[in-house]
Amino acid sequence: MVTKTGITWVMENAASLESYLRHIRLDVIQHISVWTAVASEDLKSGEVVGLYMKDGYLYAGKKPRSATATVYADAQKNEDVGIVDINGIINHHEGTIHVCKVPRIQHGGSSRVEKDKLKEIVAMTRMTAAVGIEASVALKSIGRNPDLFFGACDGVIEAALHGITCAIVIVDNEFTNFLKRLENTQLEYVIHDLVKE
Repeated sequence: MVTKTGITWVMENAASLESYLRHIRLDVIQHISVWTAVASEDLKSGEVVGLYMKDGYLYAGKKPRSATATVYADAQKNEDVGIVDINGIINHHEGTIHVCKVPRIQHGGSSRVEKDKLKEIVAMTRMTAAVGIEASVALKSIGRNPDLFFGACDGVIEAALHGITCAIVIVDNEFTNFLKRLENTQLEYVIHDLVKE
């Protein structure tokens, strides 16, 4: 139960509480948060390193970059490394998602997919995903196993946010719902209708 005395105390001390919270948020949390990156070379505790994105991962190296951090503990090349006191903006570009619509089995399934076109699209991407068995079989028919099947929609969105260009081969009855999700992400995408006429 809130009392009149409690309300009076909060009103009298609001500025002090706000100042304390600002101190905790900016001075304490920011300095004790340890982030993880991949060491692009051998790194020593206390070194100031440059941060950059590569293949969807955050890397730390000795070359100056637009974002910097301090190494938390020694790490060798290609190991995970703790970094603190991040400053600046990490250069990052989001990936494009190629959305490839294929028919459900009731409408011909993978046998009605334009396989040459699918092969061209997949060749432009680093990651492929399949939604529906028809989509998975279509990818396998061009010699490509999908990188993602379970959780494919979430996976390609996450990968694209990390800068990886993806292809998602998706059955027609899931297509519209996925496009609605993409509209909320602000990610760039290209639609490909791969159903043979």
